[in-house]
Amino acid sequence: MLIEKERKLGRKLLATGNGRCNLMNAGAPVYFGDEAFAREALNACGAKEVGAFFESIGLAFFEEEQGRCYPLSRQAGSVLDALTGCINTFPEGCVLTETEALHINKTKAGFEVITNRGSFFAEKLLLAAGSPAAPKLGGTDSLIEVLRGLGHQSLPFSPALSALICKAKDIKGLSGLRVPCTLTLYADGKLKDAASGEALFTDYGVSGLCAMQLARAANEGLEQGRAVALGLDFSALLGLKVPEYRRLTLEEARPADKAAILKLLEKREKLLGKGRLYTGLLPFQMAVKLKAMSNNMAADWLGDLRLPVSGVKGFEQAQVASGGLLCAKFEPETMRSKLVPGLYAAGEILNVDGDTGGFNLLFAWACGILAAKDISKSLKD
Repeated sequence: MLIEKERKLGRKLLATGNGRCNLMNAGAPVYFGDEAFAREALNACGAKEVGAFFESIGLAFFEEEQGRCYPLSRQAGSVLDALTGCINTFPEGCVLTETEALHINKTKAGFEVITNRGSFFAEKLLLAAGSPAAPKLGGTDSLIEVLRGLGHQSLPFSPALSALICKAKDIKGLSGLRVPCTLTLYADGKLKDAASGEALFTDYGVSGLCAMQLARAANEGLEQGRAVALGLDFSALLGLKVPEYRRLTLEEARPADKAAILKLLEKREKLLGKGRLYTGLLPFQMAVKLKAMSNNMAADWLGDLRLPVSGVKGFEQAQVASGGLLCAKFEPETMRSKLVPGLYAAGEILNVDGDTGGFNLLFAWACGILAAKDISKSLKD
């Protein structure tokens, strides 16, 4: 029996990958929180095993750059259809939508799950209750307190993979503009994280996947009372750096070559004149912002614009959340609780959050497969 509080299954799944469903990532794992637990779980059931599972239920998929995997149909609905079709092949399978779990009692025979539609009993219980990220798609933390009542401890949820709120004076007038750039995050002047990709300027700050990748580090710095700042390097926009679309290591987060930027601007000024310096090079909104600056000032702005970060957009805009159940009390090879016999947990309710690109779904699928195998084995035994 699958209990789902929403009216339809898979609302969050259908929204992933802009509707294409970034099913998983076959590349090197990038996880936070209880990272060691995630790695152990993926050693037991990684991208190869998850891919084999989806092939076994009829889903065809392909791998893009940086390990991102999508259904061949390019439609998230194909993934949901494959999963629900699999449920429908079992006569015993039962799905109850608009059924919200309100409380869980441990009994001698297993569990009593009290819902808004009555109580249900089960020998084994797998919790895949998610997090408060994306509440409009059903995200909630309503079962965390219930699990704490069963003896499990948790860390508070915080938005992860979310947009950055910045003091927007230096980017005023750029709202809606998307440009390739390298972003660096600083706490009290010390480099903490970096990502490269397409940044989206907004009225409140900076969004886009590369900005979202820095949200976790920004949150940590702000919670510690540090001065957090976002650095923007537009060298890729100027043709001076190859645009990349991934998280960067601190060693890769090289400062912009301001001398090269200045040389480019001086060369264009000689060729085109000051009035047309940025024509054909920068988007109109940026050109307007820079036209009154000297070449030296413009080189500084284009190479290392620093924006004070005052916050991170909340759960409404977060793709996932950090925090959740501490993984030390679960077995990574089975997802079985060490405290409560017959209880399992999977996915985002655990203190594991991954990078963009399919890592969060990969971990969720792996947890579900490992738990299902162990449950099946224990019931047969």
